[in-house]
Amino acid sequence: MGTRDQARRLFGSQPNDLSGSELSIDCSKVQASAPSFVDELIKIALVERGAARLILTAAPSKMRGYAVRSAANRDVSARLTIID
Repeated sequence: MGTRDQARRLFGSQPNDLSGSELSIDCSKVQASAPSFVDELIKIALVERGAARLILTAAPSKMRGYAVRSAANRDVSARLTIID
């Protein structure tokens, strides 16, 4: 998965306020992802739209690493869950 713009498009049909919501993304078909894509995903879901939790399932190891780093940098680590 590629760019910040692609990450933003994933949220196109979602409400702007996701407070109290848990978002779950199945990443089992993802073969590769850019750090910028994952960072934008974390930023939109947890920072801008305020989701209570973002759950990434079956993400490749690099994607998991990018997500953990991005969440830590944005001080939202407690709201990110990664499931193998």
